Amino acid sequence: MDGANGCYFDTIGALSSMSGKEIAAQLQRLQKNPSESECRSWENSIPILVSVLHQAGLDALTLVLEYLTPIGNRIDAVLLGEEQKTGRPLVLIIELKQWSDIGENPDCQQSMVSVCISRAENRFEDRMHPVQQTLTYAKHLRRNHSNIADGKMEVRCLQFLHNFEDKSNLFQGAYDAYAPLQHETYGKGEEEKLASDLRLLFSPRPRPDVVEQFLSGTHVLGQVSFQDLKAVLERKENAVMLDDQVEVNRKVCSMIDQLHSPQFGKHLCIISGPPGTGKTVVGLHILYAYCLKYGPSEQNKGGGIFSLPRSRTLSQVIEGASGISPVYLNTVPPGRDLVVVDEAHRIEQLDTTMTKLFQKARMVVVLQDDRQRIRLTEEGTLERFQQFAKRHNIPCTTCFLASQKRSGYLGSYVFDLDQLLYERREQPLERLSALELRCWDDLNDLDKHLHQLAAAKRHVKWYAPLCWEWNHNRKKNDIVIRQASGTFEKPWNPANEQYAWYLGEKSRDLDRVGCIYTAQGLEFDDIGVIWWDDLRWDADAHNWRFEPSEDQFPTSIRKGPANQRDIEELVLNTYRVLLTRAKSSVHIWFRDHATQEHVRQVLDF
Repeated sequence: MDGANGCYFDTIGALSSMSGKEIAAQLQRLQKNPSESECRSWENSIPILVSVLHQAGLDALTLVLEYLTPIGNRIDAVLLGEEQKTGRPLVLIIELKQWSDIGENPDCQQSMVSVCISRAENRFEDRMHPVQQTLTYAKHLRRNHSNIADGKMEVRCLQFLHNFEDKSNLFQGAYDAYAPLQHETYGKGEEEKLASDLRLLFSPRPRPDVVEQFLSGTHVLGQVSFQDLKAVLERKENAVMLDDQVEVNRKVCSMIDQLHSPQFGKHLCIISGPPGTGKTVVGLHILYAYCLKYGPSEQNKGGGIFSLPRSRTLSQVIEGASGISPVYLNTVPPGRDLVVVDEAHRIEQLDTTMTKLFQKARMVVVLQDDRQRIRLTEEGTLERFQQFAKRHNIPCTTCFLASQKRSGYLGSYVFDLDQLLYERREQPLERLSALELRCWDDLNDLDKHLHQLAAAKRHVKWYAPLCWEWNHNRKKNDIVIRQASGTFEKPWNPANEQYAWYLGEKSRDLDRVGCIYTAQGLEFDDIGVIWWDDLRWDADAHNWRFEPSEDQFPTSIRKGPANQRDIEELVLNTYRVLLTRAKSSVHIWFRDHATQEHVRQVLDF
């Protein structure tokens, strides 16, 4: 039977009467362009699983295949029924693998496994450890599935590697952290044991109500919120980590374990990644791991601190949401164990700032992205951090995040933007993203649409580059754009009360346009963006034309070709930041028609 989002479900009895080809055909019908290898996997692995479940006497239970979660992952199989001993609704996550062996792990990765993709070519690729995969799925369901998060259902995990002969390899060396969960993994030759264990776990009677509750449940994606800062300082875990976040977190947490050893000394950890990759999620998990080991903040006397270079808006938002006032770098108190610095690309006078910081802290974790710098005075690039560490003989670890997490995965959206902006891409890209992109010809029509979204309880904001004077007079509209349908007029966002503006609980808050300085570090459901004349596409020159505003880049500081190139990069960075604030939809109005057509062609919308 067909389920939502391309999953297929039926009873074990019904599935056991189908061949692998028939099951694969049903999934092919429901999903968009599955790969040949994926189809072969369905054809080979699912019948083996179904056979074991049939052997366990669970024909009346329902198996959901290829269940899509809002974070963009598909769970191979989910068995639904009730627990034998308690009678409680039970959701069993099953990860199927065709692996027969794994490769060496010279980098001692803790959550990634080198898997042989082709013996003939001796080709290996890194894959997430199957136990970690199911842990992530389970955590996500427990936190974000409406009929599981409230405690109505119990969630368990199982990994079935039906071609894998020596599963102990998955729990040795760097993978020993997963050893306590080895009993959840079954390899080749353990089919009878798996059937026996399932027979003891599940009641054989059907539970259609559990199937209905599971398939009809709604999801609220657990994006990191600034409320989590208070939680982590109280040793309460925050949002679900995914993909490369897990490996980065494990690497940094292994350092935290050694933080109080005499030989530790100082350490700089750089976590770099574009918007939407979850740098803040990892940063908060690192604080959580610190507090878990050394005690909550009131016990370790603030030994772990969340800090910002500067940002009045972000500071007010964090304090308003969590009740915790982020510490600015210049006010970090001495004697700290760990300082996590968010938005570290905004650091000015980097050498002086970091020197003073390391006089107060043993370990510093900076979360940064070179392409989110928007001022000439901002020096927090990856290269500058690494150079600082080298000059001061401070051990430095660099970690990179690539997978897009926002909006249940932005997919290729940020990569595509980078191709458009920095690589001067002219040919259409095959955009792989659930994010809605829409172009508008009339600002007033777009404004009405954004207000309709806000009325539907969406978190919505207007944004524009800093191309208009900011007179700080609330009664005067700084942004005035004349068009055929009538003049579009808006003031900038307020200089004060920025947390209230961020929340947007009043209609007037949407009518106050955010600028680049009030965009960094924040995210919304939907945004409207004004694309002005400071950045236009010149089709004849196959390049961007830059006319930066006096307010952001005064003529007095444009002193030469090198300086001008820096300014041009910062203009591109400004648009990149503005266009990556949304989780659901981005709506753009262009001043220049040629630029509009170029962007629409390349981003394919």
